[in-house]
Amino acid sequence: MISRLLQWSDRLAWAGAALAALAMALLFVLMLSEIVSRNLLGTSLGFSWEVSGYLLGLIIFMASCWALRHDKHIRITLLREHLPAGGVRWLDLLATLIGVIIAGFFAAAFVGFCLQTWHSGTVSSTPQQIPLIYPRALMALGLVVFTATLIVRALVLVAAPKLMADQKRPDSALPTEGGS
Repeated sequence: MISRLLQWSDRLAWAGAALAALAMALLFVLMLSEIVSRNLLGTSLGFSWEVSGYLLGLIIFMASCWALRHDKHIRITLLREHLPAGGVRWLDLLATLIGVIIAGFFAAAFVGFCLQTWHSGTVSSTPQQIPLIYPRALMALGLVVFTATLIVRALVLVAAPKLMADQKRPDSALPTEGGS
């Protein structure tokens, strides 16, 4: 069961990373368009800075799951380097549980913020008046998925820590259909 939960988490992380990569490509195209517009046409695209900020938020929150799952988050390794393997596991579990609390708080707050935005119909204060529910909902989704990824990580660290070591295998980089 833990293995299937980890597969589900991997698939969510992969989907988040794919969405973040798409947002990164859109951000590149948007900024390139802004540069071309300013230099060739002498005018700025009014929406480019606002939309680029939304895309950046999406990239950060959606890519976090992939980074966590593949140990790409920044870590202070001073303590980890001096602990035995069992100690590192418990330190990871403690850090993960603290992460669950923090990410869970932010996810709940952001979901509430999105519901408030949806009910009030809030739009951006720029001339484009972009409905804020769309970028906020995508960022909230990223936070919810990140929180779920942290919860799964904590369960794996407690119930099947060997599966965490398996994540470093090259064949575990993409989601698979079969059980492992």
